[in-house]
Amino acid sequence: MPWISIGALLAVAFKVSDNNAASNSMMTTSAQMAPTSQPIENVKLVVKSDEEHARMGPEGTWHDAFLPADFSVKAGAVVKVTVYNYDEGEHSFTAPGLGANVAIAAGSKSKPAVTTFTIHAPAKAGLYEWLCAIPCDPWAMNQNGYMRGNVRVV
Repeated sequence: MPWISIGALLAVAFKVSDNNAASNSMMTTSAQMAPTSQPIENVKLVVKSDEEHARMGPEGTWHDAFLPADFSVKAGAVVKVTVYNYDEGEHSFTAPGLGANVAIAAGSKSKPAVTTFTIHAPAKAGLYEWLCAIPCDPWAMNQNGYMRGNVRVV
């Protein structure tokens, strides 16, 4: 008799777990859908490697970079960001103040990997920092305008 109770309890626990997983999945999907009353902005970013002459540093050496590294969006806007990665290494767009931490798949010079994600610009204007959190070009990772930059919310 106790085995039936434990079995029933496990079945209920697994069912609740499945429902929570489905709920979380649906929440992620619905969070990315934009209500029609909010402005939608499109941002295109390109990632290039030092070998592709992405951006020259002050010391005269080429470095990995997101181009552009800085961009502006309107307060409260839903922002669709499309990243074209021509680098053979993975990167990320990590912006804690915007609630974004997105892995950018590796691509190639001839065929970029395309990653699209949505961020919701805060209602409050300000400067929100983003960075690449996946180790790549050590110098560029610490420099604004290369593997880090700013989203200006206006």
